[in-house]
Amino acid sequence: MPERSLNTRQVASMLASTSCGIGFLLGTGEIALRQGMIGCLYAVASALGLAILAVCSSTLWNAGRSIWGLFGQLYGPSVSHGAALLSLIWMTGALSAQIRGGSAILALSGLPEAVVLPLIASILVGISLVRLSWLSVGLAICMLGCCAMLVCALLETGGIGIWLHAPILFADATRQTSLGRIGITVTSVVAMVICGADYQQFVIAADKPSAARMGCILAAGFVFVIGFLPASAVIAARSLWHLGEVSDPAQVVPILLMHSLSDSVASSVVIVLLSASTLGAGCAILCAMSEVVSAIGPSTVRRPISSRILPVVFSLLVAARGQNLVDMMVDLNMVYLAAVGPLLVLRLLRLRICDVAANTSMAAGCGIALSCYLLRWAGVISLPSGASALLSLLVSLVLAVAHHNHSVSGLRDSEHPKRSLWLTLISQRRLLLPYQMTQRTTETGSDERDTSQFH
Repeated sequence: MPERSLNTRQVASMLASTSCGIGFLLGTGEIALRQGMIGCLYAVASALGLAILAVCSSTLWNAGRSIWGLFGQLYGPSVSHGAALLSLIWMTGALSAQIRGGSAILALSGLPEAVVLPLIASILVGISLVRLSWLSVGLAICMLGCCAMLVCALLETGGIGIWLHAPILFADATRQTSLGRIGITVTSVVAMVICGADYQQFVIAADKPSAARMGCILAAGFVFVIGFLPASAVIAARSLWHLGEVSDPAQVVPILLMHSLSDSVASSVVIVLLSASTLGAGCAILCAMSEVVSAIGPSTVRRPISSRILPVVFSLLVAARGQNLVDMMVDLNMVYLAAVGPLLVLRLLRLRICDVAANTSMAAGCGIALSCYLLRWAGVISLPSGASALLSLLVSLVLAVAHHNHSVSGLRDSEHPKRSLWLTLISQRRLLLPYQMTQRTTETGSDERDTSQFH
């Protein structure tokens, strides 16, 4: 980030708005219409991720770099650029959800879908050039306005009791949902909140570490409380206002909000507020994507406008698929986690591999997970995203360790052909040592060379 100027309220506002974007608001209502209170799972996972991010905020602020910057320090620039490039995959899912939700909102005004998708994308590119500190004020106003209308809907339908008992109802709903689905959603969302550049950019942009930490805590509390509002309102009004007859489930929450306002301009107010929320959250994501493209792309796409057009084009393609908003984000989250997950696991275990092995691991994980995603898109297979991600993680982790052993032992064999077996055993043993132990002491009289550069 170019400047560190966000105070506690601004950090909390930006983090909360990134979590409570249209993908969350409309996606929660979309699931709640069919499956009840389990629709709040995404919001609860986001709040948990923000709470964990608060623990990591001081480290992130002091480092002043995102996850791919950390990979660059550990493994070199090639791995850093690879991780940055792969981060565009999951951010594409998040931006696609905003575009898809925005198009559903504008469609209520009578505009055809062929017009609303490019219109939303064009406005996103323009507004994303606004300073973050200015954007945070507008986002806070839009969020509060949407929450106020949801509360009005609850009051009108007598659903306040549902909201107050929502945590208990949610706990009951989780017992009736498969553990696999819960695990995939929670793991994906929490990991993306902690490791995501769109969240980390606001932590790093805080004016001091305490502002970053308190901003995360306030955002986590706000998201947890507000996260039950959309599902509670949909459940309360489902029968009363015949929401089950809505043709596009993504339009359930906007239609609900229009019913909550009796004024003749209700439709215009709802469309403006929700559209502004869509654009605000989408801009925060697009700024992070633009930063990645500018950092690793060729000079032709490093300009402010050029670095935003390419991510928006790919997001438009995904949004045009018409998938469930939450699933749209979770599926692409899992592709990214399958690619960088092994490196994160090795980092937590304090193990270090060479850069070639790290690149091999990321390429394998991304290739398998992305192939499964595209095959599901085409309807060729019905393998769940969690199963494909787990397969990708295991394969890429095995390849990382195996390729590291092969690279290190192969080079050592060429240097000491008479002692190849001994040095191979040493390389395998040293792979399990903490990565800080990057130097070895050579015993007197030994002809063994220092190979710490490979660790």
